Amino acid sequence: MNAMNPELATLTAQGISIGDQKEQQNNLYPDCLSKHILSIFQGLKIAYNSKNAIEMGRVFSDSYVGSFYSLKNKVALVNFFQETFRSLPTGVSLDLTINIYQVLEDSAEAFRAIADFSSRLKLLMMPLQLFDSERVYIELHSEMPHGIWKITKIDTIKD
Repeated sequence: MNAMNPELATLTAQGISIGDQKEQQNNLYPDCLSKHILSIFQGLKIAYNSKNAIEMGRVFSDSYVGSFYSLKNKVALVNFFQETFRSLPTGVSLDLTINIYQVLEDSAEAFRAIADFSSRLKLLMMPLQLFDSERVYIELHSEMPHGIWKITKIDTIKD
């Protein structure tokens, strides 16, 4: 197996961080995440930043359930993002950051964590606004027959 170029690894994991705020600023490559879990978060970030609801749908399980944005299933979630992306004016770009605060489980069967998502809107590369989600509980599972990992649940944590 070929070794990953460290510069490429840092670039592809930028915007996915683990730990507290001070650690997050310097943690561009969260090496304590399994490669398959990191690839799901990277896929989510790339699909979101490119405003591609179809690609976003590929990282969510068909059996997805949750309370994130009060959307209870995959179809509702993908439709929400599709409408959101369509409503953005030309020239507005997105930059998603995924902050993982606590990994609850990282096993061959499941990945569970406490996280949040920050989305920065930019117009012609100038930051406009930052949107933060509340903390969320996120679950990923490997789906058969090919063992592809997908997001199966995102629940908003009510304090």
